[in-house]
Amino acid sequence: MPDIVSLRDAMDRLGTLAVPVDLWETKDAYHLRADLPGVTPDELEINATSESLSISGEVKGQADVTEDGWLRQERRVGKFQRAFSLPVAIDPSKVEATFENGVLSLVLPKAESTKPRTIKVNATNANSN
Repeated sequence: MPDIVSLRDAMDRLGTLAVPVDLWETKDAYHLRADLPGVTPDELEINATSESLSISGEVKGQADVTEDGWLRQERRVGKFQRAFSLPVAIDPSKVEATFENGVLSLVLPKAESTKPRTIKVNATNANSN
């Protein structure tokens, strides 16, 4: 039977932490939430273009514990990066980011050019000459 490897295990083998995210769409925007315990807003780098979004940073280990002092170390440390291609263009200048209790929340407004608009039809009377 082949080995089944979780995404988190595969990412750890590559030296990059897997950061869990939720990404969903509403009429006017995409929304993203990422769990980033142990990270401060200053340690985050967020880049947005009209077609994509990337989030990167680093979860740092505890400097006050020596390597031989650990009894158990289960919390993951290291660099992380997530990148997403978006199906509809966004307006990168209007992206909003908040960070509260270790959770990053992003609002990525869709570009105005991608939103449906109502077209008014002007009727002309074909019988008048």
